[in-house]
Amino acid sequence: MRCFFFFIGFALVSCSSYQRDFREAVKSYGVGTASVEGPWKGEWKSEVNGHHGPLWCMIDRDRKDPDLWKFRYRAGWGVFQFGDYVHEVRGKEKGGVLWLDDEMTLPKGFGTYRVKGSLTAGKFETRFEGNGDRGVMVLRRPVSRR
Repeated sequence: MRCFFFFIGFALVSCSSYQRDFREAVKSYGVGTASVEGPWKGEWKSEVNGHHGPLWCMIDRDRKDPDLWKFRYRAGWGVFQFGDYVHEVRGKEKGGVLWLDDEMTLPKGFGTYRVKGSLTAGKFETRFEGNGDRGVMVLRRPVSRR
């Protein structure tokens, strides 16, 4: 029983840290920015079993390697939110579009997924496949409530 309460407490602390950082990213994001960097909010959906949930993501470009992007995200399923994962993903930005075709390994044995798709400054739509699952992630820019 103690493990359960420890896990719940850890998840809440982790959640509050991510959500705080996400709110700050939303406040500082400049509407009309031509970059894919910054905050995103949307949903993931499995085409195998119909599972779906909310998805948040903050994207930063590596300053030393322009083809390396850091995706920090949090996902949900039902009433649960999990993660605060950072994945470095290789992608080429061409003509205002970031093209992705790379793998991400999720922590804690959740598997390795191939992510393929494109992002523009206002649209994030990718496909994922792996670990017996496949589906889509569709995100948009969150609205700031300053």
